[in-house]
Amino acid sequence: MKIVTTGNLYRRSIIPLFFIVLSTSSSLVGAEPLRVGFLCPKAPGQGFWGQVIQVMQSAAEDLDIELQVSCDETESIYGARIAGLELLKSEPKLDYLLTGYWAMVTKYHLALAKERGIKVYLFNADIRDDEKGEFGSLRGHYYNWIGHMVPDDKNAAMTLTKTLVNLAEHGQKKAITNPVTVEAMVSGKELSTVARQRNAGLRAQIKLMPQARLHEFPVDNTAIGEVARVGRSKEWAMKLMSSSRAIDVIWTGNHDEMWGVVQGVEQAGKIPGKDVFIGGFDWNADSIQAIADGRISVSMFGHFMEGAWALLLVHDYHYGFDFAGDVGLKISTPMSAITSENYQRYKTILNEAHWRSVDFKMLSKKHNSTLKSYNFNISQFLDLQ
Repeated sequence: MKIVTTGNLYRRSIIPLFFIVLSTSSSLVGAEPLRVGFLCPKAPGQGFWGQVIQVMQSAAEDLDIELQVSCDETESIYGARIAGLELLKSEPKLDYLLTGYWAMVTKYHLALAKERGIKVYLFNADIRDDEKGEFGSLRGHYYNWIGHMVPDDKNAAMTLTKTLVNLAEHGQKKAITNPVTVEAMVSGKELSTVARQRNAGLRAQIKLMPQARLHEFPVDNTAIGEVARVGRSKEWAMKLMSSSRAIDVIWTGNHDEMWGVVQGVEQAGKIPGKDVFIGGFDWNADSIQAIADGRISVSMFGHFMEGAWALLLVHDYHYGFDFAGDVGLKISTPMSAITSENYQRYKTILNEAHWRSVDFKMLSKKHNSTLKSYNFNISQFLDLQ
């Protein structure tokens, strides 16, 4: 089957939005396709969210799903609210909405979806403590909120920290009496549950490593976009590397900052992967090569698959295969560490051609009668065709 793009590629509301419909022809003549909307928090480029959409497209094609994507290019609360409204009021009506969690926004979308009879699956981030009371339990007051998938950000951050410190110890042969210096760019306000968990993982791991010393540089990411984050972290890294302080590791909590740090270190005349070890989360086209070259020492990845996994779950749920008794209503998904040493092992799944060759029906209980339990581990996709 072929995915067809329909409608206007760019639509304008009060805020510019990117809006596309990806539809698949049904295998049964006259049958209505399953309609699923995805609310994306950023413009779909080549970075993390571009990869999320790319894999979701492949899954939708295989599973005969009409996938409608609305993206907020403004990265603002109001923009996210409007983008979700576009989806929830679109016609024909959606059967399901897949969306991440936004503080002060998602509860509005959940209530509107309940009014319209649209079921909702959340993924990518957990709910803030101060809002959990308003959401209640899964399939409770919001009975249309059928599931939630959350990456294990804390453990991923612990793995990132441990790997970077170990690399610094091995690379520079530091004695335990000469601590590894870790400079970390952390979210100061911690409004995002993702940032909170990643910061908590960093601090927890440092406490377990007496050979490491942590210096935190708090930043506020609530009101700036990707370009500004890259530029700010580049400037910070240049100043850091030009100082007289000994710097062994630079830890970042997101991809934009990681990529900016790489540029800043190089601008300061230092060699990433030799003079300092840099790590963070996710990638783009440039940083994928930087990982292969060792300029980025380690990046935590794998949760770009969550959109496709959520799509599989709602698809099977729709046809009577409830995932509640298998993986549960709330799922914590692991991340993997990608480095120059294991890059060759993982690079296949970073390629769009790989996803086009995967048959997602084999991962669906509706289509694969031999499938007894879902396995949402990135490793299973290495050789899957």
